[in-house]
Amino acid sequence: SEVFFPRKGPMEWHPHSSSCDVCGTSFHGIKRKKRPLNPQLSKKPRIVAGSTRKVRPVRNVKQVSNKAVMKKIVNCNKIHLSTKILAVDYPVDFVKSVSCQACEHILADPVETTCKHVFCRACILKCIKAMGSYCPACRYPCFPTDLVSPVKSFLNILNNLILRCPVKDCPEEVVLGKYAHHFSSHKEAEEKEGYVYINKGGRPRQHLLSLTRRAQKHRLRELKLQVKAFAEKEEGGDVKSVCLTLFLLALRARNEHRQADELEAIMQGKGSGLHPAVCLAIRVNTFLSCSQY
Repeated sequence: SEVFFPRKGPMEWHPHSSSCDVCGTSFHGIKRKKRPLNPQLSKKPRIVAGSTRKVRPVRNVKQVSNKAVMKKIVNCNKIHLSTKILAVDYPVDFVKSVSCQACEHILADPVETTCKHVFCRACILKCIKAMGSYCPACRYPCFPTDLVSPVKSFLNILNNLILRCPVKDCPEEVVLGKYAHHFSSHKEAEEKEGYVYINKGGRPRQHLLSLTRRAQKHRLRELKLQVKAFAEKEEGGDVKSVCLTLFLLALRARNEHRQADELEAIMQGKGSGLHPAVCLAIRVNTFLSCSQY
């Protein structure tokens, strides 16, 4: 505590004694009293082998939750490739180095931050937009303009990773650089199979020309609607000209030029109903096509 001199009158000094008011004030304050020691616990407790507490590995809950939040933000499970399709049993640290720090998938269009962490371009941009302008891995300030492409040696290693094709019944292994082309070939094959008619029992499927007119209309209904929509949009509703042009192109593609020339002559006839300018254009195209074939 503090001692103040009196405002009025001189200060009287007394000889020092055990009951001195100045020295004794520090012991009579409202300080917290020290807690008395428990005599039973004053000694260091003896460790018994059976009563020791097991040390559990403490997980950083905040770090785990951040990872989960980042995965929800990027939401790229259907876009980026999982590290599980790696054909070679690479070391864990190597797999981590070629994986995105946000989504933990194989890097796609990788970019490097100023703090030397590598992410997928789409993932880091989503994280910056949702969580702020800092690195999701170490919270170092990071802006979209700071992102750069990694060195070529790293990109070469990344593109030469060997992957197993995830498509069922495909045993091939391809490098990451050629994976997109390989997977697109599967997509094209699936699209072609989608157009193939699957005959689920019953009579064998008959050829289009052997069907009755009613059956032909039924089978070609979808194609007819597409041609009609195209003719109305591009050719003023002239469905006949569009169909004849398709037939001409099919004949030319099969090198049946004589029949194509005959068809063009028929189209130029009086019964075709074509405009004279269109007939002239057909003649010119026929003359030019003769020099091409």
